[in-house]
Amino acid sequence: MTVLFASDLDQTLIYSRNSMGIEVKAEELIEVERFEGKPQSFMTEQSQSALWELEPNTVFVPVTTRTREQYERVTGIYEGSEPPQFAIISNGAVILENGEPIKEWSTDIRRRCVDEKTVIEELLPVIQQYFNEDWVLRVRQAEDWFVYLIVDREKFPEEKIGFYTKIFRKIGWGMSLQGRKLYFMPESITKAAAMEYVRDRIKADYVIAAGDSLLDLDLLESADAGLLAAHGEAVRADAEVSDHIIVTEEQGIKAGEEILAKVADLSLQSK
Repeated sequence: MTVLFASDLDQTLIYSRNSMGIEVKAEELIEVERFEGKPQSFMTEQSQSALWELEPNTVFVPVTTRTREQYERVTGIYEGSEPPQFAIISNGAVILENGEPIKEWSTDIRRRCVDEKTVIEELLPVIQQYFNEDWVLRVRQAEDWFVYLIVDREKFPEEKIGFYTKIFRKIGWGMSLQGRKLYFMPESITKAAAMEYVRDRIKADYVIAAGDSLLDLDLLESADAGLLAAHGEAVRADAEVSDHIIVTEEQGIKAGEEILAKVADLSLQSK
């Protein structure tokens, strides 16, 4: 029986110092990402060992909103010099197989975005109309797939999230606030659809998914078992989830340990 473990990375399996949630002893931490010569993200030694020691029938697939360049910085999630066979990046717009994009997948996603007019050129004027505010620090484009804003959280009007969400949903864009980043994602781009493509490619019999944000919920809903980090945006937003999705008891980097322990148990049960 083949098990697919599809997991978000940031604030699910890996954590910056600011997102760890608790003080962790230096000797517990393993650096998994370096940026501009400085340590950027970490796992605990326990988490890394648990990930590397998953049952042989379990295939780990990273699933992230990161672009390819951002994802390739995260080398500490895999053992040895070879990355996982599959990785889902750019929120599902791109699937890497042995480090290279699957062209047919991204071509189909691009066609759907164009057909539905959920392309960046259509989005930017609407963002400028509603978000010409002093809390918008920067506007970033992610490889022509989606847009995110870097915002000042102290000034950001969180009470208006529902209002903004409805506006952008009408034009085919989902919205998700994660830390200082406010994402705008075409409805055609989902982690779940990409995961299902990989599931079929490897002929997985059972899928375990993990995540923390609203952008992860479709992934968890499409899995046989879902693990949702208690500290994340989805739990804070009191999002409705199905019975097969379990919220962790731990928060922060310790939630990563709990997630991987549960994956190990589920993988063992599936043998």
